[in-house]
Amino acid sequence: MNKIRGLTALHASSEEVAKWLTNDNQCNSVGSKQNNNIENRSQGSQKADHSDNDIPGSSVSHSSNPVPLARENAKYTFICECFFMTARVLNLGLLKALSDFKHLVQDISRSESTLAKLKAMQEQAPAPQFALEIARLEKEIELYSQDKLCYEAQILRDTPILQSAFTFYRLVLVWMVSLVGGFKMPLPDTCPMKFACMPEHFVDDAMELLIFASRIPKFLDGVFLEDYMNFIIMFMASPDYIRNPYLRAKMVEVLNCWMTSRSGSSATSTLFEGHQLSLQYLVRNLLKLYVDIEFTGSHTQFYDKFNIRHNIAELLEYLWQVPGHRNAWIQIAKDEEKGVYLNFLNFLINDSIYLLDESLNKILELKELEAEMSNTTEWERRPAQERQERTRLFHSQENIIRIDLKLANEDVSMMAFSTEHITAPFLLPEMVERVANMLNYFLLQLVGPQRKSLSLKDPEKYEFRPKDLLKQIVHIYVHLAKGDKDDIFPSAISKDGRSYNEQLFSAAADVLRRIGEDPRIIQDFVELGRKAKIAASEAMDTEEALGEIPDEFLDPIQYTLMKDPVILPSSRIIVDRHVITRHLLSDSTDPFNRSHLTSDMLIPDNELRARIEEFVKSHGSRKRESTL
Repeated sequence: MNKIRGLTALHASSEEVAKWLTNDNQCNSVGSKQNNNIENRSQGSQKADHSDNDIPGSSVSHSSNPVPLARENAKYTFICECFFMTARVLNLGLLKALSDFKHLVQDISRSESTLAKLKAMQEQAPAPQFALEIARLEKEIELYSQDKLCYEAQILRDTPILQSAFTFYRLVLVWMVSLVGGFKMPLPDTCPMKFACMPEHFVDDAMELLIFASRIPKFLDGVFLEDYMNFIIMFMASPDYIRNPYLRAKMVEVLNCWMTSRSGSSATSTLFEGHQLSLQYLVRNLLKLYVDIEFTGSHTQFYDKFNIRHNIAELLEYLWQVPGHRNAWIQIAKDEEKGVYLNFLNFLINDSIYLLDESLNKILELKELEAEMSNTTEWERRPAQERQERTRLFHSQENIIRIDLKLANEDVSMMAFSTEHITAPFLLPEMVERVANMLNYFLLQLVGPQRKSLSLKDPEKYEFRPKDLLKQIVHIYVHLAKGDKDDIFPSAISKDGRSYNEQLFSAAADVLRRIGEDPRIIQDFVELGRKAKIAASEAMDTEEALGEIPDEFLDPIQYTLMKDPVILPSSRIIVDRHVITRHLLSDSTDPFNRSHLTSDMLIPDNELRARIEEFVKSHGSRKRESTL
């Protein structure tokens, strides 16, 4: 068991693992009595009711005769050694084979994709080296396919070993739950060292096996999955227990495989629709993981987060169709309006803006390349190497556009369906202007002057559906307008100096009529545009009435008149509360000196606020007097 020193632990550092092994900790992991308890409780868990807060089969009694770990040459029971040896053998054997098989399938897919691109390039710019590369790839794909058949014959047809591995990893996860005191939500504040020191591959291997098995038709039929589901719910959003964010993200991948539309198994649908713990915690933990994954610590974290959030978005969209999960989602938005849900919205909006902006810019670049390649005479005059490089760039841009638009469509879709029932967090002072700016920018791109430059020969190839995207954007506008009881949304729309234009609303309405949108939606949208126009006119009057505003009344970040000035405790700079709160959603530091900062550290400047209110009041009265 001391060999776990060299393995990556779930949460403990290598030094902590070494210290734990050499201190007075005791090996409660396996003993004959404990093993019997686990087996008995695991069997009993199939009959237990999961509506309470305990995982059936997880409260494992510790052996009454623990074995000390104090010495390197400590003796362990036979069962203990078998347990850890089995886990390690599966890790190095079966799971390694499954990993190799997965990578082989990916290699075949990549080679086939590259082959298709090379054939297209050969048509555009024939060259002997293309023909050689095509022949090489065709031979490579043939050899890969032979290897794939060998793996399938050995792995996919050996059902008993997969079933045995399934049973073993279920036992492992139930035992690991016992190390944290059984299934109790929320988890204890401090992660027990026994759990923290367990090898990461225990969980990683269990998740990989689940993903692999879930893709085998009907393999999950009759398989008891509740212990796996309970483990995932417990630890998916618990970085204090499982440090590796990619491992926690892999749990979402498992759940994605279990969606009814993919698994084709009735056994998985009950995990979402009739599982009380799932109904209570799943949406909350997915939203938390969506936020946590922003910072993984990896140098590729910026790009990794999009793939992970893609899986989360797909699962959330599926869960929205389940009434119990939708109700839980709506309740979380109310309870966590300024907590995890606001952070979730912040990153959702950030991603949407980046992905759509990036994809639309790439479309313009792609159209330039298309124009170059369509001019046959000029194209043929270019050197072969230049044509090859431009063709490679063309296919690279195609892939980027396809991926970015797919992700952007998911994000906008999630805002469209969720805002029908959830509007309050979008209309908070620190969020409403960002939301309005985002929607205005999207509207400008879709119906503004440059919309014709975004036309593609085969838009469906890139999942670019501008009509559907426009409908969703308009639905978000309308949903938020209906939830806006204080009429702050029109003002936020009109304040956007970058993208707002009153003519965009009438232009969008014309497009909506042509594509057959519901007249009631169009009417509500036009009415919102009218209110935004009035708000813009009133804002101009107010600005004129105020005249020159003293610098001390202006927010130093946005140079707008402050309404709720607060002092930053470290830099002592005075800013508007909603401006700094918005900044803190993405960065918990003082923007002026990078010291740590949270919203509860802000110091209200009541004296300055009173002076600003008096300034606005006095200038407003002067304006009325001059009008009279």
